[in-house]
Amino acid sequence: MRNRATALLFGLLMLLGTTNGCLGDSSSDQGSASELFPALEDPCLSPSLPVLQEETIIFVGGEERTFRLSVPSSDAGTELALIIVFHGGTDSQEDFAQQEQFDQLGEQEKFIMAYAIADQDRTAAEGEWYLNTATTSREDNNFSEAIVDELSAAYCVDQTRLYAIGYSLGAMFTYEIACQINHRFAAVASFAGTMPVSPESCDLNAGIGVMHIHGKLDYIIYYHSDWDWKEGEHEGVGTMSEVPALIDYWADKSDCQAISENSDLFVEHIVHNDCVDEVRIEHYGLEFNDHTWPSEIDGTPTYQLMWEFLSDFSKSDDAFLETLS
Repeated sequence: MRNRATALLFGLLMLLGTTNGCLGDSSSDQGSASELFPALEDPCLSPSLPVLQEETIIFVGGEERTFRLSVPSSDAGTELALIIVFHGGTDSQEDFAQQEQFDQLGEQEKFIMAYAIADQDRTAAEGEWYLNTATTSREDNNFSEAIVDELSAAYCVDQTRLYAIGYSLGAMFTYEIACQINHRFAAVASFAGTMPVSPESCDLNAGIGVMHIHGKLDYIIYYHSDWDWKEGEHEGVGTMSEVPALIDYWADKSDCQAISENSDLFVEHIVHNDCVDEVRIEHYGLEFNDHTWPSEIDGTPTYQLMWEFLSDFSKSDDAFLETLS
């Protein structure tokens, strides 16, 4: 009885801490989350109370960073997957596409949605999300890992089911996740993004599932040709890859041994499988779509299609333990 009462008290304190809009601090010079609300010794002993689009502040390397948080209700002991979402360029103050549906699905399937918000002080030349693992790009990787760590202190986060979703420039950043944090994240799904033809660093320490969706009539991020950043913007990123070469890059890197293709008038669907760590590289090329987020793909709502892909993958326990060493 005492343990149950303690768990309920922790759950109440956790709710109060979240509604205050500030989880904690992942930098050593800013203190710890326990200064704002008690970190739970074992968050899995407490139920989670629902949170919807709550603006949340953490500190990363002494800098304030923000994300919007949606958490499902759950019983004690329920492990929650975590999806971090990265918005498109200049979209930081806008709703993410289908966010209401993502949040509703999170309640049904029991996963957390964290909508990352880019640093608002960056110049056009820097870009809202840092790319190509330049010295500065580690800042957004640190932000991503800090979201995981802070939420894991308050909620029963399943460390084997960490995922990322992105749109446009945010979709490009999901490839930073795939390249640099694949030892923690199990899969990424993106729409209308790409990555550098020659990334400075992209080491596959563990397999990671990749879903890429792209409109073939995209007039911003070209489907059929490599392209360079506009002069003066996103300095140091370099030439960006056409989409078919991007898919082949990840299939080769993941040592995929089999491929299946299925096309009709509207959609080209390519799946590379028999890959390292049983991951899959999957692509939907939308014949008549541009840069606009599609409400559905081949009859399935886009948010549902992404979740069905992501939820197929989880990190092994060994991979998770390596992140702790």
